[in-house]
Amino acid sequence: MADLTLDEARKEVASLRDKLDEWANAYYSNDAPEVEDNVYDQNYQRLVELEQQFPQLVTQDSITQRVGGQIGSEFTKVTHKIPMLSMGDVFSKQELREFDERVQKQVGHEVAYNVELKIDGLSINLEYQDGKLMRASTRGNGQVGEDVTANARFISDIPQTLPEKLTTEVRGECYMGKEAFAKLNQERDEKGETTFANPRNAAAGSLRQLDANITKHRNLSTYIYTWVNPPEEITSQHQAIEKMTDLGFHTDLTGRRLSKMDEIFDFIDEYTAKRDSLAYGIDGIVLKVDELGLQSELGNTVKIPRWEIAYKFPPEEQETVVHEIKWTVGRTGVVTPTAIMDPVQLAGTMVSHAVLHNADLLQQKDVRIGDTVMLHKAGDIIPEISEVVLAKRPKDAEPYPIPTECPSCGEKLIHLKDEVALRCVNPSCPAQMEEEITHFASRPAMNIDGLGPKIVRQLISNDLVHNVADLYHLQASDLAKLDHFKDKSINNLLTAINNSKRNSVELLLTGLGIDHVGAKAARLISQKFKNMAKIMEADVQEVAAIDTIGMTIAESLTTYFAQDEVVELVEELQASGVNMDYLGETEEQIEDIPDNYFKGKTVVLTGTLSHFTRSEFTKKLQALGAKVTGSVSKKTDYVIYGKDAGSKYAKAQKLGVALLTEEEAVAQVK
Repeated sequence: MADLTLDEARKEVASLRDKLDEWANAYYSNDAPEVEDNVYDQNYQRLVELEQQFPQLVTQDSITQRVGGQIGSEFTKVTHKIPMLSMGDVFSKQELREFDERVQKQVGHEVAYNVELKIDGLSINLEYQDGKLMRASTRGNGQVGEDVTANARFISDIPQTLPEKLTTEVRGECYMGKEAFAKLNQERDEKGETTFANPRNAAAGSLRQLDANITKHRNLSTYIYTWVNPPEEITSQHQAIEKMTDLGFHTDLTGRRLSKMDEIFDFIDEYTAKRDSLAYGIDGIVLKVDELGLQSELGNTVKIPRWEIAYKFPPEEQETVVHEIKWTVGRTGVVTPTAIMDPVQLAGTMVSHAVLHNADLLQQKDVRIGDTVMLHKAGDIIPEISEVVLAKRPKDAEPYPIPTECPSCGEKLIHLKDEVALRCVNPSCPAQMEEEITHFASRPAMNIDGLGPKIVRQLISNDLVHNVADLYHLQASDLAKLDHFKDKSINNLLTAINNSKRNSVELLLTGLGIDHVGAKAARLISQKFKNMAKIMEADVQEVAAIDTIGMTIAESLTTYFAQDEVVELVEELQASGVNMDYLGETEEQIEDIPDNYFKGKTVVLTGTLSHFTRSEFTKKLQALGAKVTGSVSKKTDYVIYGKDAGSKYAKAQKLGVALLTEEEAVAQVK
């Protein structure tokens, strides 16, 4: 760079700004990143270096001089009284030492830092008036954000009312946990919708929704870490975290107050090793000068605070070779390509498959048989090809042909309008039947023990079943045609099928695989309408009026039952003796449950349980009249914990919530 002329630097700066503006717009405004974070970071750092060497090239509209992205026109604008600044990044421990040396030089003595995890989400600002949530907004460009209050009211760990009547403002990160991210992408994949690249963009796309009902069903969470206007008695960052926790905010309780760089490096090493096992994504560690007075003394640049810095984890990628691209058909007919590669160790597991989601993405990345590719895990959970190593591409590698026929049934594939997916619309497609029947028999649905994908595949190939109702017409002579099926296996499966007829109707509703209608929604709907006939007759408004359901589920449910073939399927199931009534506890019946340890209590389960699965234990607690939730707050009565309990256990300790070991809880359930 030292040999660049001013004209050469000007051309490179212009090129970098164009690329970075395009990538930032895709990332911040469209929630659809076009490059990996490390590629963006490398180009951004190059622009910073050029602007430092050629300060005459710095302009106010340079991305290095502004925060975040452009503001969309769909949301009400919110002007932040105090700007929501970005954070400086470093990529090595040596750069952290240099940051510490700069801080010490400016203040004249050694300082302590509150060291926190860098959650991979998007910034959120919460304003309270007399203890009531008044407004929630995004960071936007740092000066002006978007009003997302309606959506924030559906994020369970954001307090709607504080225990103290404070008029105050706090900031933090809105994120989506790994499990919720994987489930959301799977659902979108099955429907032929574009999947999210990582949990950060899934969270952004969920929070920045014009339809708050969509946000409600996306399982967003928050970590609050900044108090904009803390009370006078709060003089440090770690005190602010403790007090915000007491007020009911979800905070990062793993943070530590450290002053020695070696201690900070140990913290970094600890969470570099732990990051794969966390329930949420982190992309680094943040150092914040702990003393609030020193933060004010150090101040800010035009874009970033001088008192905090983010150490970014290096990207974990592995090189591997693609040997096959396999196309699979999902329950809704969506045909998805998957790259089959040499196995490599990545983020703690061996990986040999990476879903390419749709034909458009396959062509965009131009993955070919024999290609060497870079593989990483999106959100530390989903294997993803980031790029093809073109320098290692075989000379005879040809662009991969997109199929025109279903790999399962041979019918012509179609590209529906406004969809990125290829889809098979043949209702008799064996692959779709296999997925539908497997889902119907799964544990969250009708729980037909022993009826897994391999058995379902044999039933279909032997022309024994064509839909889920056919399961209830199977005879011993039919099952005898299956491989390795003897008398015991036959009797066990027939017994399991027969037992499923007695399930409560919410399990049947779950098993039908209606878009957006999961197990929880199915239970609430069944509890309200009591039987399948009334569920099928319900209109959109009646369903949407159920607490936590909303229009998205209501429209999907009523559209599904408006189909003649669905009505015929339900009639066939009923004729086969499948129960159509709700057998669980109604709200009135819960009142009649005899008094017990858990009746009327709000309970959270955390850690690895050994006596029951989490689903089984949840059902037992609900049968006792307990409300089982996913997050800890001051309203939580008990946290029941198993092995390796994490942040929920720590938060319960902070809030003074009663903690029960699994054994103590089981003793009260039996």
